Amino acid sequence: MTEQDAHDQILMTATAVFAEKGFAKTSMNDIVRASGLSKGGVYWHFKSKGELMTAIFVMYFSGQEAIMEAALNGSGSPTERLLQLARLAGSDLEAAISLFPAPMEFYALAAREDGLQEQLRTFYMAYLDNISQLVQQGIDSGEWKEVSARETAVTIISLMEGVILLWSIYPEDIDVGNQMETAVQLMLDGLAKK
Repeated sequence: MTEQDAHDQILMTATAVFAEKGFAKTSMNDIVRASGLSKGGVYWHFKSKGELMTAIFVMYFSGQEAIMEAALNGSGSPTERLLQLARLAGSDLEAAISLFPAPMEFYALAAREDGLQEQLRTFYMAYLDNISQLVQQGIDSGEWKEVSARETAVTIISLMEGVILLWSIYPEDIDVGNQMETAVQLMLDGLAKK
């Protein structure tokens, strides 16, 4: 087994164990047992549970960044691309629930884990920059009103994060994909030039 294979096996195993037991109730020993690797082998790749959780979320954020890039650099008007981003992000979240069945735990972890906080900041800034650029494209093309691109991007991200937060509290009552698209559509209605 190569180093990369071991690294990937530990990540996949940890993701499965976290999904089964939750983050708080999972110990590094649980991950070592489930991985089939030695304790030293697991700790060679990940020094702590926090480091391992951060690596899993980095893997998830990389997928989100790919979705963002595909939607923002794709064809179509700024309106079409922003709606596509909402659809893709919602679909990805629905798929991820099997990996992370307790989304509220994520918010709690983000408040405590420095590595995860830093990854969230990095992801957020990239997301903010990209959506700001898309908003500016919509303004420049005459499709949308003259507004602050950055403040509008913050509002769009806030709407999307609000949907995610509500979904994490009421997962049975909220269709995250549909609600994400609805939130963005309402924002777009306000941006459209009459």
